[in-house]
Amino acid sequence: MIGFTAQDDGLFLVWEVEAGESGASGVINDEAAAEKDMLRALAAFRNGRGRVRYARLAPAPGAVYDYRYGTTLITAHRADGVTVSVAGDAWEDAL
Repeated sequence: MIGFTAQDDGLFLVWEVEAGESGASGVINDEAAAEKDMLRALAAFRNGRGRVRYARLAPAPGAVYDYRYGTTLITAHRADGVTVSVAGDAWEDAL
């Protein structure tokens, strides 16, 4: 049987990191790579938060395309140089 992937459905993964006034983000089509990229970027900061979530592009008024976000796969929180990650959406808890 051939496996079904997110990109087969037009989905991709967006990862983002917020660390005060700094941050990083990226778009990729591989879940494991998105998580690694997010954690690597978050590790560059003493404190911050990060997440990986599904997204797709959709037409938007006044713009060529806009993101439509789906399920958050992982959320990470970094405090005093220690990172803790949890499955699912804990973005608001990760301040």
